[in-house]
Amino acid sequence: MSAKIIEVECQCGNKLAKYNKLKSGFLMKMYLDCILEDPNSIFLNKKFNLEDAIFCPKCNKRIATIKMIHGRLAAKVNHGVVKKIST
Repeated sequence: MSAKIIEVECQCGNKLAKYNKLKSGFLMKMYLDCILEDPNSIFLNKKFNLEDAIFCPKCNKRIATIKMIHGRLAAKVNHGVVKKIST
């Protein structure tokens, strides 16, 4: 299993994060502790509640929802807004 560093972007072209993706396949979730860069300060250094929505600061569309997955906080990706990524 090899990690890949990927760029996550909104459909509007706004760069959302640089993420250390551990498994191959489509980007379904982003564990908050694997986000390397957060240029818009929408993921890191924030207190989240479960089911909080995260919006793109440029187009204001919902890009993710905060969930608890395998005991870790994760942003469950909204595939209608985030550009498709497969590794």
